[in-house]
Amino acid sequence: MPVRRRRGGGHRAAANGSGGGLCSCFSSGPEEPPEITYHVVENGVVTLAPPPLLTPTHPMPDDVELNAKFAELVDELDLTAAKKEVMFNLPPEKKWQLYLSKKTEQHDNTSSHFPDYYIERVNAMSMLLFPREEEEVNTRAKLLDNLKTALRTQPNSFVTRFLDQDGLICLLNFLVGMDYNTAQSPIHTSLIGCVKALMNNSNGRAHVLAHPTAINTIAQSLSTENIKTKIAVLEILGAMCLVPGGHRKVLEAMLHFQKHACERTRFQTVLNDLDRSTGLYRDEVNLKTAIMSFVNAILNYGPGQEHLEFRLHLRYEFLMLGIQPVIEKLRGHENATLDRY
Repeated sequence: MPVRRRRGGGHRAAANGSGGGLCSCFSSGPEEPPEITYHVVENGVVTLAPPPLLTPTHPMPDDVELNAKFAELVDELDLTAAKKEVMFNLPPEKKWQLYLSKKTEQHDNTSSHFPDYYIERVNAMSMLLFPREEEEVNTRAKLLDNLKTALRTQPNSFVTRFLDQDGLICLLNFLVGMDYNTAQSPIHTSLIGCVKALMNNSNGRAHVLAHPTAINTIAQSLSTENIKTKIAVLEILGAMCLVPGGHRKVLEAMLHFQKHACERTRFQTVLNDLDRSTGLYRDEVNLKTAIMSFVNAILNYGPGQEHLEFRLHLRYEFLMLGIQPVIEKLRGHENATLDRY
């Protein structure tokens, strides 16, 4: 298999802490925690895979020791104060089951569960040309999907080590250097999925915001013809508009993309994709919905929340690109979600 060498680049980002939660692909509201699928909190009930049974080899400790151990577990989950309170209010037996389940998972870990393993594999993959065999494409996408799952479900310490070992730089370098065929493939979609999963973690999100070119690099993926990849990128950019400092970064990224894609004006590609009604784009309601959600985030958040003139300026940009007749054309899809915009 041909191998292509590249020079790696990038900057190690400092963790800046993170404010609140995000909407869209990150979470459903300002008080929600980063999206973690190790457990699901719904109406005060915690659910997860069946925990190990309480046996004589795992006797439940007294309340003081149990609460100390459980506090360590909760800290690993990167939750908001409200969700932590829900966890701490669980019955002692449930706390102990959750704790044992987590410890069993940690003891069962193999080398493929460590961040270093994924970083090494992704770095090696980024130097390879696009494979001719579909099986190899699926193998590479599967590895990235496994990393995405690990970033979403492993303890917070996994994400921390991933960042400390330049995992973000690894992902960004792959995005920057991938060849055309890779950019159109499921490999690209899975790679963007890893970035999205990383940003569901408050520490990961802080690293992305602190990195000088991360949002620009993510925006470059809008040039792909892969619709699933486009949707994921738009969800990331739209959610970033709600984060302090994120709206400015997104506007800068769209200016960067204007040069990258040789657009006449920024947002041109986004509006063209919204207007396209042939081929793969004919009935692609999910993409059109993602675009309209992104446009709304651009117009309604950031400085535009407080300054009418700023919001009107951005609105004028979209009007000059012909968004109004495009929106009228979208009515023809008779889609309830699109009709809300």
